[in-house]
Amino acid sequence: MPDSIIAHTREGGSIQSLSEHIEGVAQHCAQFLEQAGLPELAPLGRLLAQLHDAGKAQPAFQRYILGESTAKAPHSAAGALLATKLLPSHPKGHPLKRTRIAQLLAYAISGHHRGLYDYGGLEGKLEDRETKDRCKKAEEDLSELMTEVQNWVKEHGTKTEAYLGKLASRVEEEEQAQALIRLLFSCLVDADFLDTEAFMDEERKERRQEATNGYASLEVLRDRLTKHMEGFSKEGAINEARSAFLNRCRSHGRTCPKGYYSLFLPTGGGKTLSSMAWALETALKHDAQRIIYVIPYTSIITQTAGIFREIFGEEHILEHHSDISFAGGEATQEAERYERTRLLAENWDAPIIVTTNVQFFESLFSHKVSRNRKVHSIANSVVVFDEVQMFPTEFLSPMLRLLDDLKHIYGTQLLFCSATLPPFDKDHSSPFKKVNDYHQLSDAIQPIVPEDPKLFKVFDRVIYHLEEKTYATEELAQALGQHASALCVVNSRRDASQLYRALLETGKEAQDVIHLSRNMCSAHLKERIAEIRQRLKEDIPTIVISTQLIEAGVDIDLPIVYRAMSGLDSIVQAGGRCNREGKRPVPGEVYVFFLSDGGKAAKAIAQGQDATRYLLDNTEAQTYTSIPLELIEAYYRRYYSSVGSFDEQNIKKDLYSEECDDWEFDFEKASVKFKLIEDIDCDLFVPYARGKDLIEELQRQALRLDRQTMRELQQYHVSISKERYKELQAARLLSEVVVNRDTKQMILVLAPQGYDEALGVCTTNPLLDEPLFG
Repeated sequence: MPDSIIAHTREGGSIQSLSEHIEGVAQHCAQFLEQAGLPELAPLGRLLAQLHDAGKAQPAFQRYILGESTAKAPHSAAGALLATKLLPSHPKGHPLKRTRIAQLLAYAISGHHRGLYDYGGLEGKLEDRETKDRCKKAEEDLSELMTEVQNWVKEHGTKTEAYLGKLASRVEEEEQAQALIRLLFSCLVDADFLDTEAFMDEERKERRQEATNGYASLEVLRDRLTKHMEGFSKEGAINEARSAFLNRCRSHGRTCPKGYYSLFLPTGGGKTLSSMAWALETALKHDAQRIIYVIPYTSIITQTAGIFREIFGEEHILEHHSDISFAGGEATQEAERYERTRLLAENWDAPIIVTTNVQFFESLFSHKVSRNRKVHSIANSVVVFDEVQMFPTEFLSPMLRLLDDLKHIYGTQLLFCSATLPPFDKDHSSPFKKVNDYHQLSDAIQPIVPEDPKLFKVFDRVIYHLEEKTYATEELAQALGQHASALCVVNSRRDASQLYRALLETGKEAQDVIHLSRNMCSAHLKERIAEIRQRLKEDIPTIVISTQLIEAGVDIDLPIVYRAMSGLDSIVQAGGRCNREGKRPVPGEVYVFFLSDGGKAAKAIAQGQDATRYLLDNTEAQTYTSIPLELIEAYYRRYYSSVGSFDEQNIKKDLYSEECDDWEFDFEKASVKFKLIEDIDCDLFVPYARGKDLIEELQRQALRLDRQTMRELQQYHVSISKERYKELQAARLLSEVVVNRDTKQMILVLAPQGYDEALGVCTTNPLLDEPLFG
């Protein structure tokens, strides 16, 4: 590569030659693939780096980069076309249009700035006359590169082509090539960013190095966990059982091969720390890069990340989600913490990551460059999925296919944690269903801790009354009012607000009743949950009315729980908030009810209700001290039989269909389709606490809406439906605030009178119903 070809320039006139840039990117690419446990693909990573910016050799780009012309000269597609031309093609009549290597290079190079193309878009770009002209002009100065590629083909071509085919077909009858392309693409785009950053922004490069250079080894982190747990009492039956669970997790982690594993411990059994002990041991055994915890809700993430920070030190934990807060220190400290998190979140370069289902799965299905940077960091890692019963059925098949990709292509060690583990490794097809699109995991899920009646029995602390009792809202309020403290979980935001009002009408004091729903912003919810914990700690009578958001891992402990009829998994999760610590003299009690004047259950909740009712109609026992695992499996069999499709968006067609055997994938289509949180009709920001000040400062243009401000503002947003938007608009409670006069960027803001201190967003129509999501 001639040194005269320029890749980048910076202020002051400094130049980075294309050969310098290529070498830097090649080193990163090869290193990432070796860390991913795929050293056989390191030569392919170097080839990808060599060719990714070949289109910059065209004279038009050189004039543009030197400032001699204002006309941009796109280079990615020209580089991709050149790559396909330089690699040998198949003989005529071969079923594949290109070799696997050429097709992989075409996808990765063409998309390394704009994101991965759909197959049709890629072919159209490569066939475009402008692309061909730019490619031809770039070739004129690349004779040395062409020779290097020919030498690479002679040395590595045949074995790399065969290895790609073998790797992509590790699961019987399933082609996993899209995962391979995505992995190489991730290596390329992160390597490209890092090398460009090192040249263009030395200060940022130094901040990144400062953030990542001080990590302790996983051995040291394991020792810190061991030391932390040495202080725990080992006396008494419960502590003896916890110790037995912990020791089993440690010994299993030291010896188990890579696979699918599950951890079910009774509530209070020490799941969080036992799962981390296993993760550290198995990471050391398999020389894994990092440990990633994937959790459904931000409320649980904050809780879990806080525990890990206390044990391992803040510098070893990356908490990556939309509602993260950096408050709690001097302004300069907050800014430093924000900047450090932002840098590490770009590519997950940290030993322990705590993130959401949305961030994890949407990144692995995204076609976008920014989201793909972190993907190679997931390879050869230990991934712990908490509360996996929250995986949505409408995307379950593509998610399970992805887990097979992670296991077989990315070499990832996988653990599922849940008190109600769905049987992902069982076949749920049926001759009575119109569509059988369930994807069964390729290997069985193995339990780390086998169920031991003697050890598990000491945690029996709840009696489940599953016989369904019918209440009107006022009757339920009267029943709840008989208890000093209780939790009631309902199926919609509307039901929660109605029940809250009914309780106040019975004479309950407002400060003794706490409402939780997604009509409240995240900052509001966090404050209320903290208030509940403090009140219970001080033994202050408290009635909690909540939607299902409280069920997934929120650690509160009440003596009585009422649960609106729902899926059996939700009833068990609600039971996890009942007598949680097991310190009460008598067992806690969980009651199931039907709200006769409540809202109509949304689709997934209705299916869960039907499956639970069917199970109870065909089971003699209605009262349990713990829900048997065979009853949970029977529930899922019935529930899954009612699901119309496990791939409602037909993502299989884009990434896993038989047509994809030709390595023809629609990455962008799949990316647009895969949204774990449906496109919300409307996002609005609410004037709650600090949110009010932020909105006012933005309105006065006293504050700039940069990334840091937007992240802080995220804690004060609420998602609402189209119907609720119309209600608020009709009540004149919404306004659009211009936050950037230059770009005319606006945000939707709720008037103060539209946000209630107890209920959150309120409309003029209290009977308006909404399906519950989280």
